[in-house]
Formats: sequence, structure tokens, C-alpha cells
Amino acid sequence: MRKSIVSINLNSDQVLQFYKRQKERVRAVADDGTSISLPFDIIAQFVSHHGIYGRFEISYDSSGKFKGIRRVG
Repeated sequence: MRKSIVSINLNSDQVLQFYKRQKERVRAVADDGTSISLPFDIIAQFVSHHGIYGRFEISYDSSGKFKGIRRVG
């Protein structure tokens, strides 16, 4: 299984755009320089009153299919 580490920093106004369906995907750059685009639904579990802030490990299979996400550090 492949893994990438990304930092996601979205304030509450930015998160609201996803809930209003004005945006659907979150774009981030992994530590190795890879560009990653995630459906918001994958990271919605990490929303707080302030937004989403933190580093996350994303797991996916060899064909690039999402397998899981967890907060790290």
C-alpha cells in the first residue's frame, strides 16, 4: 500500500464552500512533491469550528484508489 503525507489548512470560511457545494475537491501537495486532489467527503471527519488544520497520511493502492486517511503528528 502506498502512502502520502499532506498538510491541509482550511479555515472555517473555506470549509463552508465545500458544504455549500461550491467546491468538491481539496488540493494539496504531498511532502514528496506529488499533487493530490481529494474529495472533501474524505476529510470532512476532521472539521472543527476553526476549519481543518493538520498533517494527514493518505493510503492508497497501486492503482491510486483511496484506502484510508489518518491525522499524523
